Amino acid sequence: MSKDRTEWLARLAPQANWDWNLKTDQWWNNDDFEANFGSLPLEEGQSLKKYIQNRIHPEDVFNVRSELKKAFKSNQDVWSEEFRLLLPNQTWAYVRAKAYLVREEGGVGRMVGTLEDLTETKGLKEEYQQYKEYISLALLSAGVGIWSMSLKNRMITWDAQCQKLFHSADSSLLLDDFLSHVHPEDLSVLKAGIENPQKAGTADAASIDFRYVLPNQTLHIRLIGKAYYSPEGIIDYFTGAVRDITEDKRKESALKNVEKQFQAAFDYALLGIVIADTDGNFLLVNKAFTELTGYAADELYQGNYKLITYPEDLNHRPWVNSLITGKETTFTQQKRYIRKDGKVIWVVLHTTLILGDEPKESRFFSIIQDVTEEVSARDQQKRLLALVENSSEFMAIFTLHGDLTYINQAGQKLAGIEAEDLILSRRISEFFSTEEYQSFEKTVLPAMVIEGYWGGEIQIRHFKTGEIIPVYANGILIRDESNNEPIARGFMLRDLRKEILTQQALSESESRFRNLVGQAPVAIGLLKGWDMVIETANESILNLWGKDEKIIGMPLMDALPELRGQGFLELLRDVYRTGKPFYGYEILTQVIRNGQKVACYFNFVYAAVRDSDEQIIGVSIVATEVTDQIKSKKELQFSEERFRSFIVNSPTPIAIYEGTEMRIRMANQAVLDTWGRDASVIGKTFREVLPELDSQEFYKLLDQVYQTGVPYVATEDRVDLMIGGKLQTHYFSFVYKALRNSNGVIYGVMNTATDVTALVNAKQQLQDAEQNLRSAIALAELGTWSRHLVTDTLTYSDRVSDWFGFENSSHGFSAFMSAVHPEDRERVSGVIKQVLTPGMKDHYSIEFRVIHLKTGEERSVQAQGKVSYDQQGKPYLLSGTVRDVTAEKRTAKELERLVSIRTMELQKANELLQASNQELEQYAYVASHDLQEPLRKIRMFSGIIQEMPQLPEAARTSLAKVVNSSERMTLLIKDLLEFSRLLKSDRVYTMTDLNEVIRNVISDFELSIQEKAARIQVDRLPQIEAVSLQMNQLFYNLISNALKFTRPGETPQVIIACRVMSAEEVKQQGLIFKEERYYDVTVSDNGIGFQAQYKEQIFEVFKRLHTRETYPGTGVGLALCKKIAINHGGVLWAESEEGKGSVFHIILPEKQIIKSDHVPYELQ
Repeated sequence: MSKDRTEWLARLAPQANWDWNLKTDQWWNNDDFEANFGSLPLEEGQSLKKYIQNRIHPEDVFNVRSELKKAFKSNQDVWSEEFRLLLPNQTWAYVRAKAYLVREEGGVGRMVGTLEDLTETKGLKEEYQQYKEYISLALLSAGVGIWSMSLKNRMITWDAQCQKLFHSADSSLLLDDFLSHVHPEDLSVLKAGIENPQKAGTADAASIDFRYVLPNQTLHIRLIGKAYYSPEGIIDYFTGAVRDITEDKRKESALKNVEKQFQAAFDYALLGIVIADTDGNFLLVNKAFTELTGYAADELYQGNYKLITYPEDLNHRPWVNSLITGKETTFTQQKRYIRKDGKVIWVVLHTTLILGDEPKESRFFSIIQDVTEEVSARDQQKRLLALVENSSEFMAIFTLHGDLTYINQAGQKLAGIEAEDLILSRRISEFFSTEEYQSFEKTVLPAMVIEGYWGGEIQIRHFKTGEIIPVYANGILIRDESNNEPIARGFMLRDLRKEILTQQALSESESRFRNLVGQAPVAIGLLKGWDMVIETANESILNLWGKDEKIIGMPLMDALPELRGQGFLELLRDVYRTGKPFYGYEILTQVIRNGQKVACYFNFVYAAVRDSDEQIIGVSIVATEVTDQIKSKKELQFSEERFRSFIVNSPTPIAIYEGTEMRIRMANQAVLDTWGRDASVIGKTFREVLPELDSQEFYKLLDQVYQTGVPYVATEDRVDLMIGGKLQTHYFSFVYKALRNSNGVIYGVMNTATDVTALVNAKQQLQDAEQNLRSAIALAELGTWSRHLVTDTLTYSDRVSDWFGFENSSHGFSAFMSAVHPEDRERVSGVIKQVLTPGMKDHYSIEFRVIHLKTGEERSVQAQGKVSYDQQGKPYLLSGTVRDVTAEKRTAKELERLVSIRTMELQKANELLQASNQELEQYAYVASHDLQEPLRKIRMFSGIIQEMPQLPEAARTSLAKVVNSSERMTLLIKDLLEFSRLLKSDRVYTMTDLNEVIRNVISDFELSIQEKAARIQVDRLPQIEAVSLQMNQLFYNLISNALKFTRPGETPQVIIACRVMSAEEVKQQGLIFKEERYYDVTVSDNGIGFQAQYKEQIFEVFKRLHTRETYPGTGVGLALCKKIAINHGGVLWAESEEGKGSVFHIILPEKQIIKSDHVPYELQ
C-alpha cells in the first residue's frame, strides 16, 4: 500500500484502525492507532504474532487466544475482546479490540478492525466503589437510616440506625405493624405513596413526612424512597432513607408565628420582591416574582440571577461593587430575563444593599417590575416606521381635509411623484380621475367615518403619464390616543396590474393543464395543501392506485390508507415544505388492488406546485409502474457478489485516479458495473480502460481538475460507454474532485457518479407523451371548444367552426345554441345547466344534432365537456371535445334494418330446422327398431345351427363370427337408439341427487369392481335440476370407460369430485351466466389415458382410439355423454396424458336456465 493511499485512508478513518494480513504476516495501522497505542517496531526476524502477544498482559493472553480460536473455528464474521495492552510509556491500558474476519479458502486470511481505549471507564468503576463507601459513612454520621420493603411478603427490613430511630430491636418488621404506629391523619398520605410510587430511574425520589406514634412520644419522620419494578412492569420492592425531623418541625413551628405577617406582605406584593446574597443566590422570593419568571420558588432557590438573566445582560458586577464598597446605596437597572418557558421579558430592577454583621451576611433587597410591554411598544414603533418607509406597498397619510402629509417611496413611485414635487401641497382628489374621485368621496370616505376602516379595489392615476392603475386599497381612520378623536386618514395601496395579468394567464394555464392531465397516457396526479388532498388524478394514476374517481377531494392517506407507515406522506410533505423535487426509482409500495394488498414498484417524481406568488400550494405526481422490471432485476441481483471491502463499500459508483496519466488506483463494484468492466482494470490508466471516451472530452476535464484543483460537477451529462461490445448511451450526474496529500499537493482525482439515465428518459418520455396527446386530438378528428363563463364567450377549433358554420373562432353561447337542432336545444341546455349546478357531476357526454348556419346541412355530433373551478370553488371554464358521429348514426340505422331482416329469416330457418330434426329423430328411432328384429333372428338361428352335432368345425367357426358381429351390431343399434332419444325435446327436469345416481351406477358395476379390485372414491355431490335417467346414463358410461381402459398390473382407481365454479370460469366455458350456480364434477382415473391431440375426437360418434379386439365398444358412449351435458346447458371436456390416466370435467348448472318442451336446447 503506497504512502499516499495510507494517508488518504487515515484521513477517512474515524478511530484507531488496523489491518493484519495473516497469510503474509503484514501489519498496517492508521495515524490514530499510532498516536494512541504506538507503532509496531519489529526486530529483524521477529514474528509479528509473537510481538503482539508480548504486548498483551500475561493474565489476559490465554483468554484472548482462546476466544480468537473459537471465532476462527466458528462461522462468525466479527470478533471482539477486552484486555490490557502495554503502551509505549510502559503503562497498561484497558482496551477493546473489534475485528472483521475475512475468510478465504482454507480459513481466516485477514483481520480488519479497530482498537478502543477503555482505561478511563475502568477507573470510573473503581471510583464508584469508593464513593459507595463514603456515602455509607456519611449517612451514618448524619443519623440517616436505610430501609427496604418487599411488597411480595409485605416485610420491611432496615439497618441499625432505623432500629435505633424507631425503638425496635428487630432488623425487620411487618408492614402492617409499622403502619399501626403511623398517626391516623398521615396514614392515607403514606399509603398513597406506596400505591403510587415514584418509578426508579426518574429524576427525583418520593419524599413523605409523617408522624410515628410511640408510647411516650410522637416522632416527626421524613421518609425518602423509590419503587423498583420487575421487567414485567410490576412493583418488586421499595428502598430509601429515613431521618428524624422532630427538632426541625419544632423550630419551624416557632418561626411561623414570627414570619407570618412579614410573609403575607412579602408574598402578596404586586411587584416581584427578591432577597439574595452578595453572590446573587436567591434566598427568598415572593409569589409575584415566581409568576414573573415562570419558575417555582423551590427551583429559584436552587440557583441565582444567572439562571434567569439574559446572557448579554450578565455584566452587572460594576453595579454590585458600587453597593458593596459603599459608593452607592441603591441602583436601578433595566435588563432582560428569560422565563422558564423560554420567553424573554424586560424588567426594571431597583436594588438596595442591606448590610449584615459580617460581609457574607449582607443581603440584596430588590424590587422587580415587568416593563416588557413598554419596551416592546418603543421597539415596535421604530420597526413600524422603518417598515412603512421601506415597504414595497403604497402608504400615505392625508388630513381630514384631504391634504397629503406623508407618502413613502413606494407610493411616490406608483403615483409618479418626484421628491421635489412633495414641496407642493397635494390633495387626495389629485390621485383620482374626476369620476373615480366622485365615487370614492361618496362611498369610501363616509364608510371610514362610520366603520373606522375600508378595504376594496379602486383606480388611481399616474401623475406624469395619466395611466389608470387598478389597486387594492386599505384605509384606516387615525385617531388621537388622548381623546379618540379622528385626526387623519391612512391608506395602503397594492398595485393589481401584475396580479390581474398573472391570474388571467394562470386560469388559462390551469385549464390547459387539467385537460392535458385528464387525457394523458401517463399517471399524473395533483395533491393540494399539507393534508395532500387529491385535486386531480387521471385515469392512469387511478388504475395504479386501484381506485376510482370517488377519491378525488379526499386526503391521500384517507383515500389510500394502505400507504400509511410507508414513508410517502413524509416525502410529500418534505417536498411541500422545501420545494425540492424528489425522484423515486424502483420504490416498493404496498397497494390494494381488487381487494388484495400487493407489492408493487414505481418510478415517480414529486414536484412542488406554486401559485402566482411562488408560494407552494401542493405537490404534483408523475409515476410509472416498474414492477415487472424490478422482478427481473431481483432475479439477477441474487447472483451478485456480496462481499465488499471495508474501504470500498459504497453503493455509489466511486473511482480514484492517480497521477497525470489518471491511473485507476481504486474502483468499487458499482463503478465497475457502470463501465461494464471487471476488477482487472485496477492499475490501468483511465484512457486504456475506456477508450471510447476519447472523443467525449472527459480526459480533458480530468486533467483540468488535476491541474487546477477546482471540482467539476456535471448534471445529467451524456456518456457513451462500450458495454458488451456495443456502444450504449447513458446519462450521469457526476463529480470530479481533486485529492491532496498531507502537504496539500494534488496527487489524484476522485470520481463519484450517479446514473440518471432513467430520470432523463422519463423526462423525455413525459415530453413525448405531451406531444403525443396533442397529436392524438388531431388524429382522432376531434374538435375542441371552451366556454369562458365570466364573459360567456365560446372559443372553437377550426374543425368545430366548419361543422357549425361559424365564421370566427369565438362566439357567444347564444350563437352556439342557434346551431343546435331545435328539437335538441332544450335537452342540451338542460345538461349544461345541470353540470354547472354546485354539487352535481363536473363532466357530461351528450349526443345531439347541429344545423350548419350557412348551408343548412344537418349533422350528428357527440360532445364531452368538463367544468374547471377557480380557487374559490366557482366554475369559470367549461371545455371539451366534439366528434362527428353522422356516419356512425347512418351505419347504425342501416345495421338495425339488416338485423331486423336477418332475424325474420333466422326465425323461419329455425322453424324448418325444428321440423327437420323431428323427422330425423322419428326416422332414426324407427330404423333402429326395424333393424333389431332381423338381428335377433340371425343370432337365434345361428345359435341353433351351432348346437348341431354334425356341423363341421369350419362352419362352427364361421357361425361364431356371425354371432359376434350380430351382437356388436345389436349393441350399436341400441346406442344409436339411445342417441336418437337424446334428440327428442320432451325432457322433464326434476331435482336429482347426484349422490344417489352414483350409488346406483356403482351398484351396477359391483362385480366388475370386485374382479379388478378397483377403488372408487366419491366426494359429496350436489342436487341439480336434471333428467335423472340421462344423469344415470352419463355417469354409467364414464365409470364404465374408467374400469375398461385400465393399465395391466395397476390397481384401477376412480375419483369423483365436485367444486363450485366462479362466474369468470363459467364465462370462459362459453356458458350463460345469470347468477346461477355451476358445478364442475370431475371423473378421474389412473388408466391408459390418451394423447392431448385426441381430446376433441373422442367425443365424436363412431370415433375410436383402439381396436374392438383390444377394448370392446361401439364408439358412441362418449358422444352420448357429451350430448347429455349439452342438453342440460352444460359442457363435457377432458384432459389426459398417455399412460397417466384421464380427467373428465362435467360442467352442469344447479338450475336449468332455459326450459322448453319444443325447441332443442342448442337452438335456445
